Order: sequence, then C-alpha cells, then structure tokens
Amino acid sequence: MRLTLGHLDKTRALRTEDELRDLVTAIYNSPTTTQETNWLEWKSALNLSVAEGRFSVAKAILGFANRSVSEAQRSCEGVAYMVVGVEPGNAPGVPTFDHATLGQRVKTYADGPRWMAHYVELADVTVLVIVVEAPRAGDHIHTLQKEFSNDRTRHQAGTVFHRGTAQTQPAGPKELAMLEERLLDGRRNPGLDLEFEAQAEPLTRLSADIDEINDWLNRHEVYVRANSGEPPPPPPPPRSPNPSIGSLANLTSFVVPSSLGGMFGPQSATAEDGKEFNRRVEDYLARIRNGVVDHMVRGVVESDENKVVFTVGNETDDSVTGVKLTAKIPRTSLVVRGSPPAVEPLPRRLPKWPDRGTDYLTEIQMAALARETNNYVFDPREPSVVEKDTLFEATWDIGDLRPREWSDPLTLTIVAGPDAPSALDIELTASSLSHRCTKSWKTSVTVGAGTWTIDNFLDAEIGD
Repeated sequence: MRLTLGHLDKTRALRTEDELRDLVTAIYNSPTTTQETNWLEWKSALNLSVAEGRFSVAKAILGFANRSVSEAQRSCEGVAYMVVGVEPGNAPGVPTFDHATLGQRVKTYADGPRWMAHYVELADVTVLVIVVEAPRAGDHIHTLQKEFSNDRTRHQAGTVFHRGTAQTQPAGPKELAMLEERLLDGRRNPGLDLEFEAQAEPLTRLSADIDEINDWLNRHEVYVRANSGEPPPPPPPPRSPNPSIGSLANLTSFVVPSSLGGMFGPQSATAEDGKEFNRRVEDYLARIRNGVVDHMVRGVVESDENKVVFTVGNETDDSVTGVKLTAKIPRTSLVVRGSPPAVEPLPRRLPKWPDRGTDYLTEIQMAALARETNNYVFDPREPSVVEKDTLFEATWDIGDLRPREWSDPLTLTIVAGPDAPSALDIELTASSLSHRCTKSWKTSVTVGAGTWTIDNFLDAEIGD
C-alpha cells in the first residue's frame, strides 16, 4: 500500500530521517486534490536565494509558531512542517542551501520561533523540510521582524501571522486574543484549588396554565364591570325644541357639556359611550393577558423564593486572582434569572366610562405609574445569564480571593415550570487569571411539590 498523508501516523512528532522521508513520500503519493493543513505546508518550488523565497519560509514559520497550544497538539504532538521541493504527484526538488546561511537570512524576518532545516532524499531529488517546534503556554507572540513587499503584497514589520486550517494569514482579533491568553498561561500556576458551597430551599413551581389565566381574567372582568360604573342610559329627548332660557329643568342634560357633567350630578351617556366603555374593558383585560406571565416571573425573581446561593472559597495559603464562576443548568422547563426581567407595566386603574374632563388627568397618572413600574437598582454581584441551546449559563466575576477568603453570596433565581424534574443538576466551574486549570463541582437542587398560580400574584377583585 502506497503511503499517503491519510495513512501517515500523526500521533507523534516526525523527527528522525526515516520519519521525515515518510512525510515527503506521503506528500508525493497523495492525490493532487489533497489540501494543506494547520500543521503542514508544501511548495513545489521556492528560490531561497532571493528575499521572496526566504520571506515565504519565514511567514510559514511564524504562522506555525503562532498557533494555539490545544489546536497544535492535535497532530504530531504540536510540531509543524514546511516542505519545499515536493507536492502531491510532483517532486522537482530544490538546490541545497547552506544551513547556517539559510538560518541567518530567515531570521531577518522571523527571529524567535524554534525551527530546524533538514534535507531529505526522495528518489533522485533533494527536498527541504523545515521542522517548527510546537507552541507552548507562555510563548511570546512572534512578529515579522522586517518589512517585506513586492508587486503583489506588502507586510510591515510587526505583522503577526497565524496558521489557520490550510493557510497562513495576518492574525485577526480572535487570533490575537488567543495569543495573549497563551502568553498569560505560561505565567499561571498549573492547579486551581478552590472550594464550593451551594444552599437552596426546595423550589416552588410556577404554573402559567392558559386555562387558569382565563379563569382569573373572567373573574376579574366580573369585578371590573361591577365596580367601574356602567354608563347610564341616554336622557329622554327634550319636550320642546326651543326651551325657555329661563327654565333650568333640563340644564344639566341639555346645556352642560358632558365633560362637566360630574360637577352638576349624574352624567348622561350615549350609545357610543357604552361601546367605548366595552372597548376599554377589553383593552384593559388584553393588556393584563399579554403581560401577566412576565410579571409572574418578575414577582418570583423579586421575592426571596426560589433562590440558589453559591459561594467560592480559597482555603490555600496563596492568593487567587481574577476568579470567575460559571454555573451551567440544563434547560428543562425552567427559566434562570440573575435579575428581574424588564416588563411592560400592567394597567393600574380600572377602566372608567368615557369622561373627557377626567380622561386626560387619568392618562397623566397612568404615565407616572408606568415610569415607576420598572424602577430597579443594578447589583454588580448579579451574574450575566446566557440562554443556549441546551442550557442556561450564568457567570459571575468574583475578583481576587486572598488566603482563607470566601466570596460574597452569589444568588441565582430558578423559576421551575410544571414539567421541570424533581431535581435540577448544576455544574459549577471556577477559573482564574493566576492559574491555568479550572476547578469544577456538581450539585443538585430539589424542586418541591408546591405550585404558584396567577392568584398568588394578582387579586382578581382588586383593581385600584
């Protein structure tokens, strides 16, 4: 069987002469459609006696040296290779070049990464194999030392190259952030020894059953209509089309505008007033229906119920800096909140039948109440909560923990639905800027048999 890149053993670094010859042979025997990888690049021809050829080698070395440690370790123990003089199905070879001279000239562009040049014989030609050592935690960010330009491209000194899936390009923001993290990893302690505690009473379920909500709305509508005042029937028509100006018998119903009726006694109404009153009732109930579930969730979050409290402790003799805690909770018929959700205000007054003299003042009062509804003071200890496909992820920035110091209580609200399991699994993971490793811990929270409904949050017979 012909050796190809698909059959090559990549579980260990290729270093010996035979192993490097196998690499060159595998490249040559591979199909012409074979793609380069994040650990292997080849050039069928490259003139190393000119700046463009030397820059091409330096660029590849810099790109391989600026990979992430974890990505590099997936093949050949992190070691990478640039091969010059062979490609799939073609092996023209290269002229030999003095190692010392080649090394000095490449260093004008790439000084820092560890690499070695080898010449390998394949049939009747010589192939150059550049072996680039694996990146490690703590490695510096390797940059281009000297500007290079030709009629096609220009790269300034200081450019950071990164090897991606199959090509080397200037690093973007994500790659630069990865390289910064790699540099910091070398200065971190390897182990993270933190302690965890979790406290929670059994959670109460929240039912937002549509039938229960409709029943509450029906009961509330009965109360609203009984206490808002139905519009009185329209007055009878006047006896004469031209009443005497001296007669005051029908003054309140004929002369006084309806907007002033409340000043003189019972206000008359029209058929349109009845329709408008019904419209107001329907709108009032619709606003409650649309917002009641969010208000129920907010009520749970603002209460002292359904709280899970975590603490993280450092019982070692050394300080731990930049501690961050992440809690992962599966999405199983529940909602996880770190702060109350923003909600539209529910109507705070029962609908009244139309009165142009008082409607304007009522709207002013309603607006003032609406501004007070979402009045909330941010607590810096609140977590950021992200809802993902299969779980909720809550994260707290704890900061530094001195020896024998524990964090402040870290509170999370879990709103469990009717179908939530009786026990919720929670996985905690702590990380630190001063340590490379993380520390994980698992716990569970019990969901009790008790259930809240809409009647626990809103009284159907109180409207004002």
